Amino acid sequence: MSRIDLDSLQDFHRTGQIWPDADPVHLVEIGLDYATRGPGWKAYVRLVADRLAKFECTPEVDPAYAASARILDHSVDRLFEIGWQPAELAHATRKMIGSVAGVLLVEAIATHTERSSALTNAPDSWREQLIDLKIDSTAGVSVERLRRWCSRPRVSTSDCWNTVLTVLGHTTSLGSLDKLVPIPSQWSSVRSSPTPSATHKSGVSDPKMLAKIRGLLAKAESTQFAAEAEAFSAKAQDLMTRYAIDHALLESDNPRGSIGDVTTRRILVDSPYSEAKSLLLHSVCEANGARTLWYKRFALVNIVGLPVDLDLCELLFTSLLVQSSRALDELAESPEARGRSFRKSFLIAYAHRVGQRLLEARERATKSASEHHGSALVPVLAERSQAVNKAFTAMYPSTTEVRIEARDQAGRRAGRSAAERANLTGGRERLDKSDLAS
Repeated sequence: MSRIDLDSLQDFHRTGQIWPDADPVHLVEIGLDYATRGPGWKAYVRLVADRLAKFECTPEVDPAYAASARILDHSVDRLFEIGWQPAELAHATRKMIGSVAGVLLVEAIATHTERSSALTNAPDSWREQLIDLKIDSTAGVSVERLRRWCSRPRVSTSDCWNTVLTVLGHTTSLGSLDKLVPIPSQWSSVRSSPTPSATHKSGVSDPKMLAKIRGLLAKAESTQFAAEAEAFSAKAQDLMTRYAIDHALLESDNPRGSIGDVTTRRILVDSPYSEAKSLLLHSVCEANGARTLWYKRFALVNIVGLPVDLDLCELLFTSLLVQSSRALDELAESPEARGRSFRKSFLIAYAHRVGQRLLEARERATKSASEHHGSALVPVLAERSQAVNKAFTAMYPSTTEVRIEARDQAGRRAGRSAAERANLTGGRERLDKSDLAS
């Protein structure tokens, strides 16, 4: 159907002149078609939803539920096979079409979980996402779930059908992502065939060490006493410094070479201000030997690097987000500081200045480490950097740098000031011989 005058089309739709004899299944197909055409066709999706609502409580609507559930199941199956993971799909759905749609999508993920026995067969990271999403895999087949979802109290049937059609269009239209974990069709062997990064042991990749660092950072972020926060942060930083430097030196003897260990993770960046938060993640990664690729539409960021560096990047990014949120809360009494432009500019300026401080810290750390280890460390770090850049270029040969500007001057000043006060516990800010000797 060609795009013609909206008002004229709506008049036809309201009177049913375009689809006067359409049964509910046909209406679902029409609504799906409209939903895939883009935001300009929302009004038509709503009109189809209104028409479907008129069939509620009649036997004629049953095939429409069955058809919708079948389309949704097929779409979720397809998306998981082309690289999407549960948490990412739910996150992108909420970001793009709203929280209510995200709830329906989680129901579809639950159906897939039951059909695929994901809680038994899926990789550990996949199962952890299902647990975080509070997936109920015992609540019945997709048609039953869809009916229950559309029967929620205080929600109109028309609104429910509008969400269903929108979600169908959304899931049908999404393209592929990089496959970072085994896809469902490969799960029969995944439990007995760990990934290379899981089988390689350097002696430093210690989950207990990471858990201890996380605990210290959490305490630093939660305490109201500055001296106590500084003590926790200093201890975490000491551990992370030793962790990163020792790991780099031990990995230099790895016969597989650094390039074989470069991996990719996908980070979910929450709203609001996901753009500014993605910039903060980029700043952290840039200063810690990792590269980033931003999926703006989905509020997702791929980070590429050596596993130990990615661990530290995630820890530091999370800590800095908490600190930036606290700094914004301290300004909340000012009406100016509650404005969206101010807060976005604050976070952008914060990210830029944190990035500068981290790069300065990296230079100091490299110099200090070289003095302790002699000429052996510099080529090791250079090799790791080259390996990451080579892997990133091979994966993403055509990328475009994005410039994000802070337009609110007061927000910029406040964000830069907060960045000066932030505890950069990423493991490379302070490095001396006593750290390396212990």
